[in-house]
Amino acid sequence: MAFVKPTIQEFKDYFFRDFPYGTDPLTSVLDQDITNAFAEAGVNFSECLWSDQANYTIGYLLLSAHYLVINLRSSSQGISGQFSWNQASKAVGSVSESFAIPQRILDNPMFALLSKTNYGARYLMLILPQMAGQIFNAFGSTRP
Repeated sequence: MAFVKPTIQEFKDYFFRDFPYGTDPLTSVLDQDITNAFAEAGVNFSECLWSDQANYTIGYLLLSAHYLVINLRSSSQGISGQFSWNQASKAVGSVSESFAIPQRILDNPMFALLSKTNYGARYLMLILPQMAGQIFNAFGSTRP
């Protein structure tokens, strides 16, 4: 089944509260930013995981939003930016925070990257069940 990729307007409509859309490149998300995120999402997106157009669109938009956030973070850091790997704990003074990332996510570099944004994690939660193999019983016997 051939799916139709979402448009920039569909992205803006779906994430109407999430991003400051506009024309100022310093304070708002431009259409070009969304186009770039669509291009990156297209590289890492498999149509085979989706059963219908509605699910395909949601998955594509979530993965695109993930790349949009990654790109915005990168552009704000410029050439002095450094990739931040997943952390199991953080501490500042007497305040600490700890969380466990499932080993299945840590062992897969793509899954680990997706867990860097809320959008990527939501996308990951949609695709993980689709990537699990199906098991069926087949009744019968073998000949000796």
